[in-house]
Amino acid sequence: MKEIGKILEINDEMAKILITRHTACGDCGACQVGRENLNMILSAENTVKGKPGDRVEIELKTENFLSASFIMYGIPLLGLIIGLSGAYYGAKAVGYDENPAQVLAAVAGLALLALSYLGIKLKESKIRSMSKFKPVVVRIIND
Repeated sequence: MKEIGKILEINDEMAKILITRHTACGDCGACQVGRENLNMILSAENTVKGKPGDRVEIELKTENFLSASFIMYGIPLLGLIIGLSGAYYGAKAVGYDENPAQVLAAVAGLALLALSYLGIKLKESKIRSMSKFKPVVVRIIND
């Protein structure tokens, strides 16, 4: 995944970069909440020694982007599915009627969904420190 942005400031080896979110990003809200703000500021490793004001290309490898997406969306979805199906079939196996089994399944599914997000939040600092999930400035764009 590549984006174009403008360096706002440099801190050690990291650059704060202003990028404009494209309409292709959709409205998932992962970058910014709301449509009115299409600008986003992110930190990227400044490997090309760009300076404030430089237009740069930022890259996050596709496989790393997909891994991050799986962590944020896939793991919670798996928690929801496992909670729903496990509780539903478990409740049916021990003799619960249909309605109580469905309620129990909904509660368990939402509980595992919440626990998965809590687990991700608790591991967030470790995940953020992994270099593979950090965008990198790959080149300075000359106008």
